[in-house]
Amino acid sequence: MNKVFEEIKKLHSSNLNEDLKIVISLVLSRHSMLISKEDGSSLSSLTPAHICMLHVFYADAWYASRQFKKAEKHYKEALGIWRSKSLGEPTERQCKVMSEVDVRYKLYMVYMEQHQTSSAIRVLEALNTKERTMAINMALGDLYRQEGMDRSAITCYKEVLRNCPLSVEAARNLLTLGMTRLNVDTLILNSMPLVNEENWLVEWLDLQQHVVDKNISASLNSAHHLNRVCPRNAVVLDTKADVYCKYGQYKQASLVWQEVLEVDPLVLRNTDKMAYVFLCWSDQANLAKLCSQLSTTNSTDPEPWVVHGFYSIITKKYTEAIYFSHKALMLDPRCYTAHVLKGSALTSTDRLSEAEQSFKEAMRLDPYRLEAYNECLKAYLSASRVKEAILLANTVVQMIGSTPSTLYFCGKALSAGTQQQQLKAKLYLEKAIEGDPSYLLPVYTLADILSKHGKHKKILQILEASLRNNNTSRLHQIYGDALSETGDRQRAMHHYGIALRLDSTNEKAKDGLERVERKPDISMDLSYEGDSVGHSSEVEMREEVDRLSWSDPEIGY
Repeated sequence: MNKVFEEIKKLHSSNLNEDLKIVISLVLSRHSMLISKEDGSSLSSLTPAHICMLHVFYADAWYASRQFKKAEKHYKEALGIWRSKSLGEPTERQCKVMSEVDVRYKLYMVYMEQHQTSSAIRVLEALNTKERTMAINMALGDLYRQEGMDRSAITCYKEVLRNCPLSVEAARNLLTLGMTRLNVDTLILNSMPLVNEENWLVEWLDLQQHVVDKNISASLNSAHHLNRVCPRNAVVLDTKADVYCKYGQYKQASLVWQEVLEVDPLVLRNTDKMAYVFLCWSDQANLAKLCSQLSTTNSTDPEPWVVHGFYSIITKKYTEAIYFSHKALMLDPRCYTAHVLKGSALTSTDRLSEAEQSFKEAMRLDPYRLEAYNECLKAYLSASRVKEAILLANTVVQMIGSTPSTLYFCGKALSAGTQQQQLKAKLYLEKAIEGDPSYLLPVYTLADILSKHGKHKKILQILEASLRNNNTSRLHQIYGDALSETGDRQRAMHHYGIALRLDSTNEKAKDGLERVERKPDISMDLSYEGDSVGHSSEVEMREEVDRLSWSDPEIGY
């Protein structure tokens, strides 16, 4: 029978899983029949060590077929034999090809596939600290962190970094959990004294520290410096794009992620966030291209499902988008973008209460990202729930801080309110534009507020400043609208023409051009006048907004 066991080992090492399932099933049945029911003695030549490893091989075969319940059963059978201490003879242990530690790690992976976090923790905690490999310490650290057990997570990550000083994920996790940069550097230096000579590692740690500190300007500067040390590196570029995305700088994020796709067309990490950014910019071409690139990716990852879901939204196939969100959440219930996708699709099908729950779950998973807040704000405003939109905008500022994007959120929410609230919105939007002149969403919203109050010459002043550094179809279309209202037909037609050259599908520019061609050429004196709200109120509001401060993001290099 030992010869049979050796041949089974060959099947296992050759990954002939279907053969393993059949052969081991037959061998185990034969072995069971040869055990005496009276005294438990066995006529089989298979020792307990053989049986233990057969269960491990059998479980491996079921795991490869993604039949996790069966894999779990046989890994447990193997561990049961280990715990029975029937493997005491050294001669019997020679047939083993892996240790109990290896089997426990395999069982942990089975539990993770079934989203059984508590069971995964228990199976790894059964090993004493001296038996734990670095992979097990890393896994326990991730599990503890997920469950909010930060001190235990820190202990595990520190053990990983002590033994593997180049474990940048362990270092990043320690920084995220509040460990100081000095302590992290000390752990690395104790094992790798010449680390300061590796400037790429120092720059990488600097970048992670700035990201943890939520310092967007310093994060982007560090990413820029690291990109010089490691040029056109997909990981560095992806981190830089994610910083832009996290703080609502979707235009810049889109440009950097397009570069990532050029450098690494097979990239998977953050493709879900990439798809969201393309959706925000109505970039159907790049979103379709991303879907095509991910069509051959392993469907066990949630990102491809989320990407296809966002493409379904841009093509107005909302039921399909909900289906894709469910597929992603089945693979990873903690997938942030899958919850955002689901909420966005539900909003588009007028199921706001369900959408709200999805957005809140995304906010719970990562309260420092803007995507869920952004979609929830749009949902509230589309349903005319202005009070809730304003409360949400205030929450964003409290959680993330005062940045051009969060100030825009406040301005956008207030713009749907009363005249007094619209005045306050104008101040928030002006502050957002001052912080980042290339950020156009506050420009569009501010122009809309001023247009409602007939302040067309003020719109022209704002857009002239914006057009010095930006050139979009919508900017020229809004500029044409303001020129039309002030009676300047020729310039209005000129800017409508530019708008249509930049985007031939701009219906508002088409309508404006047709309207101005029919309109008589009369000059209207619409000089800008102050708002009807008292000047003292505006001064008080401006002082309140001016108290807000942020780190201005570096735009371009």
